[in-house]
Amino acid sequence: MKRTTFVALFVFAFLLFSADAFGQQKFSKFVTDPTRWDGIEYSAPAECAGTPEQCAVKMLAELNIEVGAAPDFSVYQLGEVNEKSVTVVFVSRLVEDDESVLGKLYRLELSKSDVEDTSFALDGVGQLFQCMEGPIGWRKTACQ
Repeated sequence: MKRTTFVALFVFAFLLFSADAFGQQKFSKFVTDPTRWDGIEYSAPAECAGTPEQCAVKMLAELNIEVGAAPDFSVYQLGEVNEKSVTVVFVSRLVEDDESVLGKLYRLELSKSDVEDTSFALDGVGQLFQCMEGPIGWRKTACQ
């Protein structure tokens, strides 16, 4: 009986840890690969306790990036990456003060040291542009 219980626990633990790796494979490179984005240099803002959306807005404000009164969010919980619990947040907004840019999309990579941690740290920020002219879709290069 003890051996059966031990084997069952081993299989359960294996499947649990494998689920994180398999779960990350379901996200597109657009979510998981920060090199597809125009990187924004920053000095790390203070950690933030709150939802990923609240922290994204707070961190962008600390970086002097305006997202308007009603930005749109997409949140992707990647799980364990390099011994941190990683969440990627996309924040999009329409641009009204630039005639060449239709919209901007920001990618914030937030992490916690473990699942029980309540505060997020900023590990990376990138941006994409949607231009009024040229090819349709998001691009890494600024609009002309």
